[in-house]
Amino acid sequence: MQRGVAWFWVLVCAVALGLAAVWGLPAVKRGDADPVGAWVGLAGLMVAGWSGWMSWRALRHQERDAVAMAGLLARAVLQAESRARAQLLGQDSTTIDVRFGARPATTRNAAGAAEEGRLSEVASYYQRLRPGRLVITGGPGAGKTVLAVELILALLENRKPEDPVPVRLSLTSWTTLPASPRAVGRVAANRDPGVAAHAVRAWICRHLVDTYAGISPTTAAALMDAGLILPVLDGLDEMAAEDTPGYGSPARQALSVLNAFQQGRSKAPMVLTCRSEQYEALAAVQVWAQDAARIEITQVSPAQARQFVHERVESTARWECLLDALDRAPSSALVRALSTPWRLTMAVTTYEQRDAATGEYLREPEDLLTPALGTDHAVRDHLLGLFLQDAITRRRAPRGGTYAPGQVRAWLGVLATYLRSNTLTGRTVAGRPLSGTDLVPHELWPLIGTRRPRMVEAALVAVTLSGVCTLGMWVSDWGFASAPVFVVLILPVFIALLRGNGHHWIQAWPERPRIGPRQLRAPQAQRRTAVLLAFVPLVGLGYPLLVKVQPGMALGISFCLLFGFLVWLVARPGGSVDTLDIMDSPRTAVRAELIAALLFGLPVGVLYGAMVRPVFGLLAGAAIGLLCGLGGTGTRYIALLVCTRRGRHALPWRLRRFLHWATEAGLLRVAGTAYQFRHRELQDWLAAAPPTTPDDTPCPGSTGRSPRSSFTAG
Repeated sequence: MQRGVAWFWVLVCAVALGLAAVWGLPAVKRGDADPVGAWVGLAGLMVAGWSGWMSWRALRHQERDAVAMAGLLARAVLQAESRARAQLLGQDSTTIDVRFGARPATTRNAAGAAEEGRLSEVASYYQRLRPGRLVITGGPGAGKTVLAVELILALLENRKPEDPVPVRLSLTSWTTLPASPRAVGRVAANRDPGVAAHAVRAWICRHLVDTYAGISPTTAAALMDAGLILPVLDGLDEMAAEDTPGYGSPARQALSVLNAFQQGRSKAPMVLTCRSEQYEALAAVQVWAQDAARIEITQVSPAQARQFVHERVESTARWECLLDALDRAPSSALVRALSTPWRLTMAVTTYEQRDAATGEYLREPEDLLTPALGTDHAVRDHLLGLFLQDAITRRRAPRGGTYAPGQVRAWLGVLATYLRSNTLTGRTVAGRPLSGTDLVPHELWPLIGTRRPRMVEAALVAVTLSGVCTLGMWVSDWGFASAPVFVVLILPVFIALLRGNGHHWIQAWPERPRIGPRQLRAPQAQRRTAVLLAFVPLVGLGYPLLVKVQPGMALGISFCLLFGFLVWLVARPGGSVDTLDIMDSPRTAVRAELIAALLFGLPVGVLYGAMVRPVFGLLAGAAIGLLCGLGGTGTRYIALLVCTRRGRHALPWRLRRFLHWATEAGLLRVAGTAYQFRHRELQDWLAAAPPTTPDDTPCPGSTGRSPRSSFTAG
C-alpha cells in the first residue's frame, strides 16, 4: 500500500510539473534562463532525490540494538503500569494480599507450579514455571488485572538486561485474529505455527508502535525476534459474547492461536487473564492454554477484609460494627457482596469521604447493615451508585467547572450501552470486530451507524476543498474564469496529499496520519531530515524555470515546500533514542495530529500564497493543514461529534476532555491507547440502568451526613 501511495504521489507531481511547465514556459523570454543548464540541474535534482530515498531506506532498515531498546521499553512500561496500578487501586497503594490456588488442567500443564500462592509472591511463583505460561482466573471483581499488574511491576523491578519486558495488551484489541476455515476435514489455519506466529507477532508489534513513541516497526520486530517481549494478555473472557463461549467463539480461536505460538522448541511465554466461568466453559470443549499453569484467585475472607480496612481507613472504630457483623455471619449476603477486592475497595472509598468544609464523614459504615441491603445485588447497586456520586462530587471538571450528575450518568451510559451491544452481538464493521471494553475516541463513530459519520466527513472535506478553491479565485487576479486552472493544478495535488497522509474518507477505518511531533523527537529522524534538507538549494535553482518569480522568493518557497514534504515522508519513529515517550492518554492521538497540521499545512499554504497572495496562502495553509494534519481519524472524530449533539446517543462536544476527566475521577482507566471503564461491573451496571438524559440537577446526596434519605442507588 505504501509503495502504491508513493507511485501515486510521483504521478501526480509529474503531471503537475508538466502542466506548470506548459503554462509557464511560453511566458519566459529568451535569455531569462538557460534551458540546457536548467534541465541538467533538474536531472541532478532527480539523482539527488533518488540517493536521498535510498539513504533513508538504508537508515530505516539498519540493525537495532534490541537489548538496549528493551531496557528503554522496560522503563516506559514501568511508568505506564505504575500509573495503571494507581488508577485500579483508587490512588492508594494499599492492596489486599489475595490468595490463589493451582487449578491444573487434565493434561499439558507447566512444570514448577506450586499448590498455592499470594499476590505478594506472584513474581517468584511465575519465575518457577517451565515454560513461563500462566493463566490467572477468578470471579468478577476478584482482582485478576491487579494481580497481572503486580506481576508486571515485580518482574520489571528485578529485571536483568536479557530478560523479556512484560507488556500488557487487551485481547479485545486483537482485530486481526485469523479465522479457522469452514471446510470440513481441513486443518485449521490457526493451528499452523507459522500462521500463529505471524498473527501474534503482527498484533504485538502494532501495539508497541502505536503506544510508545520511538519504536518503529523494524525495532518492534527485532524485539519480538529476540524474545524480549513477554505478552500479558488481559481479558480473554471479554472476547466472548456469551457467558459460556463455545468452540466457534473468538475466545477459543484466540486460545488456539496462542497454543500454536512457539518460541524455539517450546511454547512461547505469556500471561493470560480470564474469568473462571468462561475459562471452564472453554475447557469443557477441550480447549485450554497448553503447557501453562492455571491459578484461581480465592474470595476475600473476613480476616483479610479486617486487615485491609485497618490499613486503609483513618478511624478503625467507625468500622468495628461492620467488621464484627462479618465475623459473626461469614455466609451472609453482605459477606458475599464484599468478598471481592473491587467491592471492598468501593466500600472503603465511599464511606471514607468527608465534608470539605467541616471534615465530618458523609456516611457511616453501619449503613450497610440496613435491611434494605439484604442481598448481594442490593449492596452492589448501592456501592456503585455511591461510587459514581462521590467521583462526580470529588473531581471538578477542567477549568474549575462542574459536570452535572445527570450529564455524567447519561454520557457514560451511552458509552457503556455501546460496549455492551458490541459484546452481545459480536458486531463487526468492515471486517473488524468492535471492542466490548475499549473506548478509542476516533474509533467510536460506529456508535451512531456506519454511514452517517462517513457522509458527514465527506461533506466536511468537500466544503473545505470548495472553500479553498473559491477563496483562491476570489483573491487572485485570475478571477472566477480560472476555475479550470484551479481544478487542474490544485485539486489533484490536494487529493494526493490527503491520500498520501492516510486520509481515506471512503474507507471504513482510515489510517492515522504519518506525520507529527512524536516522530521528530527521535534523533535519527532529525538527522535524516537535516540531511535531506541539504537538497533545498537544488530545488531553488530549477524553480524559476517553472514559475515566473524572483530567485530569492523561489528559494524560500522551495524550502517551505520541501520541508513540509519531508516531514510528511521522512519523519517516522526512529529506533535510536535515549528515552521512550508514552502516549499518556488516548486523547494525545488527535492532539498530535492537530500539531502536525501546523508542520505540514502552513508551508504548503505559503507556497500557494507566494504564487497568488499571502492572505490566500495563510487561509489555504490552515485548510490544507487541518485536513492533511488530522487525516481520516481526526475528521472522522469531528464527524462523530457533529452527529452526537442530541438524542439518545448524545455525547459532550469536548468528548476527549470528558474522558480524561472521568479517568482522573477514577471512573475510567487508560489501557494502552484506549480508555476502559474502571471495572467491568461498573460498565455493566451503567449499561443496564434506565436511560437518562443530561440535565443540570444537583448531585443527589451531596450534602448531609447519610445518603439514605436522599439517594437510592441503582
